[in-house]
Amino acid sequence: MPYRPKGSRNWHYDFQIRGRRFHGSCGTDDFEEAKAVEAEARVAARNAPEITRNFTLSEALGTYFADVSQDQPSARTTRSQFRSILTVIKPATPLSQLTDADLMRLRSSRRSEVSNATVNRTFASLARALRHMENKHGAAVPNLNFSATRLPEPKERVRELTIAEQKRLFEHLRRDLHPLVQFALMTGARQGSICQLRWRDIDVDTGRMKFKMKTDTGTSAKSMNFPMSREIKAMLATLEKSDDPDHAPYVFTFRVHNRKRAARRRILQNSTAFEHFRKAVNAADIEDFHFHDLRHTFATRMLRETKNIKMVSRLLGHSEITTTSRYAHVLDEDLADAIDGFSALSNNASRKPSRSAKKRP
Repeated sequence: MPYRPKGSRNWHYDFQIRGRRFHGSCGTDDFEEAKAVEAEARVAARNAPEITRNFTLSEALGTYFADVSQDQPSARTTRSQFRSILTVIKPATPLSQLTDADLMRLRSSRRSEVSNATVNRTFASLARALRHMENKHGAAVPNLNFSATRLPEPKERVRELTIAEQKRLFEHLRRDLHPLVQFALMTGARQGSICQLRWRDIDVDTGRMKFKMKTDTGTSAKSMNFPMSREIKAMLATLEKSDDPDHAPYVFTFRVHNRKRAARRRILQNSTAFEHFRKAVNAADIEDFHFHDLRHTFATRMLRETKNIKMVSRLLGHSEITTTSRYAHVLDEDLADAIDGFSALSNNASRKPSRSAKKRP
């Protein structure tokens, strides 16, 4: 029955169906009208997706985005992926009626517009959303063959920023984004790890930072400790903090200009910061370069300097050293240089004697 809360002139309803609570205002002070409103609310509640567990594709993607994706650095990408899905498969399609034919139709449509890698990432996001709806909301999801949708991808390239390109990039990059790019070059941290880095994750006394790391599901549940060099400490000490209480805890913020209010520093997540980075790359005439390539640049430079692939693997947070082996070309180049300078057919008289040779009588 409708009830009237203290201090309210209108009647309200409050009931439960299958353990879920539904409540709200009836929008009227007439008791009979309120009973009719409550009756309509009960009918709507019994047919609600969270009760019937019959979600449409649009409802499923929207629920997953609200539950999981909206707070991730990749929120914009996920939103774009979901929109592309809904342009091919009707939004009102019940999850229980999705078929492998729908997936193949989506595959054919998307591969004509974007790269194979982008198509594969879109299907990975869709699969995560369906698993979430099934596990967390009890949705009826058919057994779909996602493995059949996977397209071949070229071997991941390693793109290193040259020193000349680096100079041009900083010349065209907004000044308040310089620390962001510098930090990526100093640490090789992923975009998501940088966006989520908070001041509480930095321990100056121990000289360590805690990075949130990407897992196999695309979330950031793991973490790793990263050593801070003197260069990193000096750069962090110069950073301007946000004057917004919701954004102040984050290390890297981005100055956002608003016509109605004074410019304020906001978090990088869901901002236009990385769009400005891409514009600077284009303005600097740097071809085929993305923000993630700053991580490649760190790895190749560190490996070239240390010759220690195991150490570089740990700094990158790789669980398997085979993942780091893509950078082994740096060591191969050094081996080639070494063999070029070696002659097995001459006495190498011009070479400096080895330590073992000096010890011989």
